Amino acid sequence: MKVLVTGGAGFIGSNFVHHLLHAHPSDEVMVVDRLTYAGNLRNLGTALQEGRCRFVRLDICDPAVRDIVKGCDVVVHFAAESHVDRSMGTEK
Repeated sequence: MKVLVTGGAGFIGSNFVHHLLHAHPSDEVMVVDRLTYAGNLRNLGTALQEGRCRFVRLDICDPAVRDIVKGCDVVVHFAAESHVDRSMGTEK
């Protein structure tokens, strides 16, 4: 199965990615994350080295996400603005 994980470089998303790869050895994971204050590639560490996990730095509002979703069987959504004042602004 191919799984798309949005916000997968954040704390919760990256832990989910590690669990998924461990629990389902035949699954492939595509992580989409904008890498803002909450996302960090180091959170994915060994998952990216393993070969079944790929990373795309992208905002989930970008239309290019449509192309990524087409190749996936499941989408797990962890992307979010966790700071209220940032979610109310118009700038990103």
